Amino acid sequence: MLNGYHYTGPLPLGSVVAHNCGAAGLFSSNTDADVKLSAVEYDDMYILTVSIRGVEHTLTGSISSLGRRSIGQSLLVLLRTEQGLPAHNEWGTMVGVRPTKLLHKYMDQYGSLEAATRHIRDEFSVSMEKLEVLSKIGRYQRPFLGDDSPKHISLYCGIPFCETRCVYCSFPYGLYQDYPWQAEFITALLKDIDDVRSICESYNLYTNTLYMGGGTPTILGNEDFHHLLTRLATLIPEDREFTVEAGRPDSITVEKIRSMQHCHVNRISINPQTMDDTILRRIGRGHNAQDIDDMYQYVKKHTDFAVNMDFIAGLPGQEIKHMMHNMDYICHNLPENVTIHTLAIKRGSPLYDLNMQDDVPEESVVRHMVQYAKERLEAAGYVPYYLYRQQYMRGQLENIGYTLPGKACEYNIQIMEERQTIMSMGPGGSSKWMRPPLYRQKKQHMPKDVDVYIDTLTILLDKRHALCKSFWEVV
Repeated sequence: MLNGYHYTGPLPLGSVVAHNCGAAGLFSSNTDADVKLSAVEYDDMYILTVSIRGVEHTLTGSISSLGRRSIGQSLLVLLRTEQGLPAHNEWGTMVGVRPTKLLHKYMDQYGSLEAATRHIRDEFSVSMEKLEVLSKIGRYQRPFLGDDSPKHISLYCGIPFCETRCVYCSFPYGLYQDYPWQAEFITALLKDIDDVRSICESYNLYTNTLYMGGGTPTILGNEDFHHLLTRLATLIPEDREFTVEAGRPDSITVEKIRSMQHCHVNRISINPQTMDDTILRRIGRGHNAQDIDDMYQYVKKHTDFAVNMDFIAGLPGQEIKHMMHNMDYICHNLPENVTIHTLAIKRGSPLYDLNMQDDVPEESVVRHMVQYAKERLEAAGYVPYYLYRQQYMRGQLENIGYTLPGKACEYNIQIMEERQTIMSMGPGGSSKWMRPPLYRQKKQHMPKDVDVYIDTLTILLDKRHALCKSFWEVV
């Protein structure tokens, strides 16, 4: 069962249905449409039968990735039309998380940005507005993607805990203060970090970027935070990009900021989501807008950190005036990076489980917020530099990162475009080994359950060593 729709038959057509019905957030869970899907393979063709209120439609495509894509595009248009929607929205039939990844693939194929965007326009019916955004981002990113050495990598270290849970969060992580095995977690993560260092030394790898994310990494106590950060600093040259996600000001101390300076961190994230106190309380944050500003001003006065700030369009109770206030703050303070997220209503989040969707603004209001933020940021000198989409996004929009010229977070580009090997440490992370020109992946996913991560770490590290050996010993 998928969002109220049934399908039968062999994969990969089932994955086509899931991808095209879910990835762009087309359907809400409360739709009462009677739709059934069945799929078969016959000779060299996929055949998908779509029954809508008893009327059958047949879609066919060759048994290939292009055939599956063609069926998915036809299915998306059919189901949108049956709901009384235009056959295409601004993203046309393009679904999935990484539109810019596809853009770079076509840039490789055709040799120019212009030819790549024409292909996307013709194949996916993407609007000129979205093509313009893709083009700006693709042009900005291209110089970051020219390093094709398989020995150049990025690293990620994940701390899967927070102090409170935001209403829009679906991550299956716990609250750190409630976790009884904190010492065991720190010991396991240190072992994980040391193992990555041994891999880097064995294969003579060079770390371009390191990102410490979460959860909320700064939820750790001062001593544990310093210990982990000191160990991570051994993995990256002092002049390379080292980011810590310090998103919640209620988790930051002066001691932690000094630890970051000592360990040559040069970028942090301070993620308000909104500068309105009422909305901050409603979404479950443990701080107020003044705390955000206090932290930002302290960092700018006492450190050389580049700062990213995240905001969400579509929060419960949010109005356009709130986004205007957010952008007033940004345009006055000019942090190096700003990311504008569109709210995604995810299963498993309190926002979904507690039926708080009625408090979420209408799609037209969310679109207005996103457009307003774009115009204000670009007028202030920011340019878009990375983009991704999620399931169940309000208005089927996107998340866009903006940067002041020359201040982009390279890790965000590498994680989105998947052209550089990224090895992950900690629960819930994913390592991906990449090699040009095809950029096919070897993958390893760490368990999201922290207890499972701790208990199986030796096996997980053995598997990582085997993957590294199969990848780098042929270089």
